[in-house]
Amino acid sequence: MRITSSIAMLIFATALFGEQQKNDISSYKAREIRKSDVWINGVPLTLKSLRGKVVVVDFWAFDCEPCLEAMPHITDLYEKYSGRGLVVIGVHTPRADYEKNMSRLRDAIKKLDIKFPVVVDEKQKIFRDYLCDLWPSQFVIDQNGIVRYSHGGVGRYEDMERVVQGLLKTPLTPFCKPQQSVGQATKPAQIRCV
Repeated sequence: MRITSSIAMLIFATALFGEQQKNDISSYKAREIRKSDVWINGVPLTLKSLRGKVVVVDFWAFDCEPCLEAMPHITDLYEKYSGRGLVVIGVHTPRADYEKNMSRLRDAIKKLDIKFPVVVDEKQKIFRDYLCDLWPSQFVIDQNGIVRYSHGGVGRYEDMERVVQGLLKTPLTPFCKPQQSVGQATKPAQIRCV
């Protein structure tokens, strides 16, 4: 009887902590979106201001064939889930000087029927912050600002949608961090959830 109970506890603990570790390996705190003078289809946004929302960040360029292939899937996600709390932010990161042309970018946004906010990352600073190395690249960020999915290139649209659906079903859980004064040990009463 004790052996059976011990085996059951071991299997339960392995399943519980094994799944948690799997999720933690690929999850990390998203970098804040840098300030930009140019936002199209909206006002400047920050991840801090979007806390509690699921966010998809899509890096693209208007004359990039893989980006043009991926964009209908990104706009579809926006149309399906924006009413349920999904925020999509396009990050237009020009690959060449001619892609820095604002009138051509605005024409492309209109032609592609992009309704979500697009920030212009002319100097590729946001692109580098997210360690992107190809266009397009997508990141799904949970309600606490943690990256739960990332992908570079085309494809895997169903995988991204499943992550978005799962996060939208998941209630916001507090992100707790200790509050500690210099020279004092943190006590349980000093832990604050934000």
